Amino acid sequence: MKTTVRGWAALGLAALTATALVACSSDSDSSSSPANSEGFPVSIDNVFGTTTIETQPERLVTLGWNAQDILYALGLTPVGQPKYTYGADDNGVMPWAQEYFDADKTTLFDMPATGEPPVEIVASLTPDVILAPYEGFEKSVYEQLSKIAPTVAYPGDAWQTTWQDQTRIVGKAVGKPTEADALIEGLDTTLADTAAEHPEYAGKTIAVVNFDTDASNVNVYLPTDPRVQVLNELGFVNAPGVEKLGAANAGGSFFTTLSYENIADIDADVIVGFTDGTTDPASIPAVSALDAVKRGSTVFLSDTRVIGGLSNVNVLSTPWVLDQITPSLTEAANRAG
Repeated sequence: MKTTVRGWAALGLAALTATALVACSSDSDSSSSPANSEGFPVSIDNVFGTTTIETQPERLVTLGWNAQDILYALGLTPVGQPKYTYGADDNGVMPWAQEYFDADKTTLFDMPATGEPPVEIVASLTPDVILAPYEGFEKSVYEQLSKIAPTVAYPGDAWQTTWQDQTRIVGKAVGKPTEADALIEGLDTTLADTAAEHPEYAGKTIAVVNFDTDASNVNVYLPTDPRVQVLNELGFVNAPGVEKLGAANAGGSFFTTLSYENIADIDADVIVGFTDGTTDPASIPAVSALDAVKRGSTVFLSDTRVIGGLSNVNVLSTPWVLDQITPSLTEAANRAG
């Protein structure tokens, strides 16, 4: 069974809310997509089968995370995208996308508390294609969406599509595969350059942990999670305990829950932790006993914009978030020795 929500409530990352439509799309100016169909039809495999897009889509609707940012980076404008609250500015758009968002062209819609896409609202936008390469809805939802328009769903496990694959999938769906490859190459270069500028990251073990859960457990992000993978691309390697948890969870979720009494199992050279900003994880006895905490090689993040940026790994958000977190990562890595 596929996950229907990305665990936002459990992870303290309630990225989408249930409020009314906040903008209206324009039928006459729906997208900056070119009006030709060269290279079409295209077929794209997903976890539920194969989606075929017969002609160049112009009215683009995105679901989940990241697809709209990829469109913006490709020079395109969706007619509809989810509204965010966690980490977003007041208008429901993430900070790195503000310069691209146009409320006259893009309708922001809210996700129900269930996390399933609002099918009726999506249908009202009359999309030519629905882009959801980083999602987790069930097959029944996919079938509903596919009756509206060709739906490009996620290709494997829910919420575990790499940023590279997301970019390729979106690029192929909108007729811009070459441009998508260029975006991937650009971010690969940025990550490689950042790693080269910070040799202190190379080979340091890392664990990414959400402390904003409950009083007895934390959520540990696993090797298949894009936020872990992007840190790996900077030169960090996963702590042995994280790798062990990942192997035990193969084919499952992108995170696992760990009790505080077992948190020592994922101790690392550097621990990146998400917090609610009100409780210092180091004040919890089991956490204070970790070697990373004792030597100060931790990066505890409470800024929802930064947490959101590290959680939304894509070609537009990642350069922005690197500027935010690199100084703290460097300090932690140097303290790790």
